[in-house]
Amino acid sequence: MNVCVYHDVGERGTKFTGKDLRSLIRAQGWYYPNMEQTKSVFKFNVCLTTYETILADFEEFEAIHWRLLAVDEAHRLKSAGSRVLKQMRVLNVDRKLLLTGTPLQNNTQELWVLLNFLEPVIFDNMEDFNDKYGRLHSQEQVMELQRMLTPYLLRRVKEDVEKSIPPKEETIIQVELTTLQKQYYRAIYEKNRSFLYLGTQNGLPTLNNLQLQLRKCCNHPFLIKGAEERELEALGGMPDAETLMQTTIQASGKMVLVSKLLPKLKAEGHKVLIFSQFIRQLDLLERYCEHEGFIYERLDGSSMGSSRQASIDRFSKKNSKSFLFLLSTKAGGVGINLIAADTVIIFDSDWNPQNDLQAQSRCHRIGQKKSVKIYRLVTRNSYESEMFDRASRKLGLEHAVLGTGSFSEAHDMERPSAEMLLELLKKGIANVMF
Repeated sequence: MNVCVYHDVGERGTKFTGKDLRSLIRAQGWYYPNMEQTKSVFKFNVCLTTYETILADFEEFEAIHWRLLAVDEAHRLKSAGSRVLKQMRVLNVDRKLLLTGTPLQNNTQELWVLLNFLEPVIFDNMEDFNDKYGRLHSQEQVMELQRMLTPYLLRRVKEDVEKSIPPKEETIIQVELTTLQKQYYRAIYEKNRSFLYLGTQNGLPTLNNLQLQLRKCCNHPFLIKGAEERELEALGGMPDAETLMQTTIQASGKMVLVSKLLPKLKAEGHKVLIFSQFIRQLDLLERYCEHEGFIYERLDGSSMGSSRQASIDRFSKKNSKSFLFLLSTKAGGVGINLIAADTVIIFDSDWNPQNDLQAQSRCHRIGQKKSVKIYRLVTRNSYESEMFDRASRKLGLEHAVLGTGSFSEAHDMERPSAEMLLELLKKGIANVMF
């Protein structure tokens, strides 16, 4: 079987990249030379590519009659308005296969998008589907949805296909706010006191901004605009490196914990992944790693394809000295294999728990030989802890619809409404204020 790997990243030493490289691959890997039917007979049996490459060279893919389209990480298609979904609908394809670890993340409407992509004639009306299954009010609805999915869904969990994967163990660590964090937490509250108690009419954007500021504060007050500058000014300007680092660590309960945990893990020979949703938090962790002399890698949304893969290769190679990998939850939580690690630190949790599970699966997957330890950091008695408790219930959606749980687990699966956010914010603030 001839396999053509078609994307922008060339082997080391090649002078071709990007569009030039793809043109070269098409000329040498797609077509036979000196044949009249050049554009109808292909050298390859399988073409491996990326979402981004299909978008860049869509006209080339659209011109081919494909026998099978297999889409990995298919949950990327869940948005009905996404560009990649619109383009893939146009491809001339006989059969489609979607591979995903998370067919359900927020609501059953996302499931309809995938079903519509597979069978657009049968699943032709989102409103009808949403009327039937958008709100699961009874066990009968859940069972009916499960029966409807049976012809289209083959579900295999890791334990079904690989019995030898070592277990993973998750520990939730409740972290206290530091004095500085409490000061900023209260300041955020005081700034928004009147809004919180006036009600929620037309207030969702403001509530979203408020919850974002509180989440930043729970991570580290330096994530709040101007906070680091104010604290450095209080120290008399630019302090020496040691004072700056101690100030950075002591300002955040999570940083205090991580500064104690990482040296211990390193001494025991572990390799660690740290996930955060905030780029600024990764900056602070990177500053700490450099101060401690840890050999580390970093991957976030700004990482380009070639440097991204190079970081993964350096971390994963045998006898690698890389101890730590800093990753953004969105950019580093899907599509990569990091089984060289055996420890995961979830620095801050996502409202959608599936994203955190995806992050954990970067190292707890087929091929892993060690037991995996997960440390999830949650700020005690805060908005973050209230959010985490509520978000954890959303896992019931997948359990119920895919047949691994009961109807009672299927509630609370929508994104937070203004009323829900207001309730969570008030609880999270009251715990700190009083």
